[in-house]
Amino acid sequence: MFRKILNFICLFSAVMIQAQETLTLPRAVHLVLTRNPNILMARNNADIAGRQAQIGNAGLLPKFTLSAGTSYSEEESQTPPWDASTGNSAQLQATYTLFDGFGNIYRFQRLQAGRQLGLLDARNQIESIVLQLADGYYNAAAAFENRQIARELVRISQERLERVVNRSEYGRARTIDVLSAQVDLNADSVTLAQADLLLEQNLRSLNLLMFRDVHTPFAVDTAVVIGLKDSLTDILNRAMQSNAALEAARWREKQARSDYRAAIAAHMPRLDLSASYGYSQLNPGWDPAFDDPAKTVRAGATVTFNLFNGLQTHIERQNAHLTLENQEMLADQTELTLERDVVNAYQAFQTSLNVRDLALRSLSVAELNFIRTQELYQLGQVTSTQFREAQLNLIRAQSQLSSAKYDTKLNEMTLLRLTGELVGEDF
Repeated sequence: MFRKILNFICLFSAVMIQAQETLTLPRAVHLVLTRNPNILMARNNADIAGRQAQIGNAGLLPKFTLSAGTSYSEEESQTPPWDASTGNSAQLQATYTLFDGFGNIYRFQRLQAGRQLGLLDARNQIESIVLQLADGYYNAAAAFENRQIARELVRISQERLERVVNRSEYGRARTIDVLSAQVDLNADSVTLAQADLLLEQNLRSLNLLMFRDVHTPFAVDTAVVIGLKDSLTDILNRAMQSNAALEAARWREKQARSDYRAAIAAHMPRLDLSASYGYSQLNPGWDPAFDDPAKTVRAGATVTFNLFNGLQTHIERQNAHLTLENQEMLADQTELTLERDVVNAYQAFQTSLNVRDLALRSLSVAELNFIRTQELYQLGQVTSTQFREAQLNLIRAQSQLSSAKYDTKLNEMTLLRLTGELVGEDF
């Protein structure tokens, strides 16, 4: 009866899995890129930084001001009547900073660097989330395979228990053999329950990353293709050119250099141009009419030079220089850190490839050993302990291969992130 129930559960689960969506990793990445709130906010922040990088925000465009007004005044005299008048005016004024030591140009360069930083910070955050998704996806794939392995483990243990029970009825098996088989079946059933729980938890975590109902059922694709075959030198060169963290450090250095140059420009004289065109009219009493206004045209230039402002400009220049030195050191440190991370990730990738190959060979040996031991056990030529050991060796080999292939893929994706190729420039 137990075996029939188990077979029904396995068959029902297989039918349900076929009916469910099979979620591939590219599809999961697409859902994350289009629905994850953190990624959407990162894109918004990049757009905000991009909109700030306008020449108008740097003071490179003229300013136009339109003003109009009416004022009424009444002056009390010693004897009536009192004197009253209405002043009406309208004016269009333009101002432009022609020269401020090129400070406006340096401010524009800073804004441009800020736009690039916004894009790089967004890409860095998106890469982190995509790598987190891949880790969760392959954890779910490993959990799925471990559940399949656990089900097979239970099936084999159930067949073993039935065989021992049948043999004991004819006096060819001891009671202790029956009890041993029952204990192993119970242990394997616990393992299956734990595998089911772990798989469900991983699936819910993936749904959360994709920002959809956490109870959405789906299956995962357990196929893994390794395509990275480049040398360490090639990978390192690409990382030095396209890594998001290193590019961001270099742009922060450029931004600090623009700030330093703008601080130097504050010591230079400033030339402002202005021009205005307007109408004005003074009417007796209360009269806001513009029937005979006087035209006014003005143009002028103003030169200002800061002689002394309590050493504020001098202190700002010194602080900007120290900030630039800090950013230069941080850029150098980021480059060294990246080189270390690439070398470590490449070695981990190569090691995982070797481990995967060893796990494949170990699984082949374990399968042959289990098949032979199962045949001898059915003939009564090996003990239940030996059979159980062969069974556990096969399960361990299967689990090791599952972990090895997913570890290899994650190490490959880590290298792709370091080289800036995980999501690319168009994210």
